[in-house]
Amino acid sequence: MRATLKFVAVAAALTLVVTGCGTRPDATAENKGGELALANPFTDAFGLVEAAKQGTRKTKSSKTTVDAVTKDAKVTGTLLAYYDGPASKIEANMTIAGEAGILRLVDQTLYLKLPPAEQAELKTDKAWGKLDLNSADPQAKAMGKALLRSFEMGDPAKQLELIEKTGRITRSEQTQLNGVPVNHYFVEYDVKKQIELFLGDEIPADQRAEIEKRLGDKDLRVPAELWFNAEQLPLKLTMDLTSVMKSAGASETGEVRSTYTYSDWGTPVDVTAPPAAEVADYTELLKKAGN
Repeated sequence: MRATLKFVAVAAALTLVVTGCGTRPDATAENKGGELALANPFTDAFGLVEAAKQGTRKTKSSKTTVDAVTKDAKVTGTLLAYYDGPASKIEANMTIAGEAGILRLVDQTLYLKLPPAEQAELKTDKAWGKLDLNSADPQAKAMGKALLRSFEMGDPAKQLELIEKTGRITRSEQTQLNGVPVNHYFVEYDVKKQIELFLGDEIPADQRAEIEKRLGDKDLRVPAELWFNAEQLPLKLTMDLTSVMKSAGASETGEVRSTYTYSDWGTPVDVTAPPAAEVADYTELLKKAGN
C-alpha cells in the first residue's frame, strides 16, 4: 500500500532468502586474483566457509550490486555496508517494482526516505522516517527486530555461515570470472534447514504449522553458484528459487532468482544520519495516520 513499507518488506525478505558475499577492492581483471595462487577447490562447505570468513571478517565493508526477481517484482540496486555488530552502517538504494527507495542504518536506527506520495498520506513534510531498532514500542520493536535480523544476515560472515549450516557443495571447477581466476562452486541449500535457522522459535505456532503443512515431506533444495578468488573471498553469488517455490505450492508462478555481485571490500564506508530537521518518528507517523 505505502511505497516505503512495500520497499522495506521486500528488501527484508530478499535479504533473508537470497544472500551473497564479496571481493576485495582490487580483485579486477587487471589484478588476476591477487598475489596468491588459486588453491584447489574445497570439497566440503565447512572448509570453504572457515577459509572465507577469515577474509570477510577482516575487511568488514563492501559494496553490493543486486539484480533479482521475486515473483512479479524486479529488484535492482546497490548496498554500501560496514558490518560490525551494533556499529554497522548500511545505505541501500533500491528500485523495487519500479519504485525507488533509500534505507540507511546508522547507530542502530533505520532511516527510510519517504516518497512524496507517502509524505502526503502520512501528513508530514519530513523527508525521512526513523525507526529505532531498540525501541520499547511494540510496533516499532516488531518491525525493528525483523529488519535488524535481515540486515545481520546481509553480513557476509553470516552469509557464509548459512552455507555451512544449511548447504553442501555438489561440484566445483576452476575457471575465470571477468578475467580473475576463481574457484566456481555449485551449492545446494536445504530449504527446511534455512527456515528453521531464520525463524527459530520466533514465528507464531499457527504460522509455523502452515509452513510445515505446505512443505510436507518434500525434500526441497535451492541451487546456487558461488565464485571465490585466490584470497578465498567470494566475488559473486547466484540463486534460483523458481522450481522450489513451485514445488512448495506457491500460488503465483514466475521467476524467483537473484544475482549478488560484491566489490570495494575494505573501502571506508561513509553513511550518516539525515539532518534531524528532516526526520520524523516513523512509528508515530503510522499511528497518527491510523495504521
